[in-house]
Amino acid sequence: MSSKIKQKYFKQSGVIPVYKGKVVVITARGSKRWIIPKGSIEWELTAQESAAKEALEEAGIKGEVLPDEIGTYTYEKMGGSYKVRLYYMKVTKIKDNWDEKHFRKRKLLNPKQAVKKVVPAAVSKIMANFFNENRHLIKKKKKKSKKKKEGLDK
Repeated sequence: MSSKIKQKYFKQSGVIPVYKGKVVVITARGSKRWIIPKGSIEWELTAQESAAKEALEEAGIKGEVLPDEIGTYTYEKMGGSYKVRLYYMKVTKIKDNWDEKHFRKRKLLNPKQAVKKVVPAAVSKIMANFFNENRHLIKKKKKKSKKKKEGLDK
């Protein structure tokens, strides 16, 4: 007679948050690892609404979470299996104070830096593919010409 262990399965959602061409990353609680905001999908909220709520609580950011899922990944933790749905978030506001400010650090990185630093690798891969296919979402700063800098353009 074999006994099957019932595994817990959890649904989560998160965002790849971008503010003025930079990716907003945070540290994991009690860790120096750089991650993106994510958490459990609350029963009364959509996956996108839950992701926006987590972004506000964990990173102190507000914005528009686009409706289309940009990728999913799974991970195992404490006897449970977690499936995370990721969405793009166009950040419109970064708060100075937020719920988890004392537990996390926040940093803005260019997409290339974010892809290198963010864990887990599955998120990094989703991010890299997304930014490669959606370069128009990352604004490049325009360089001023030398003439304008020197005041020679009359």
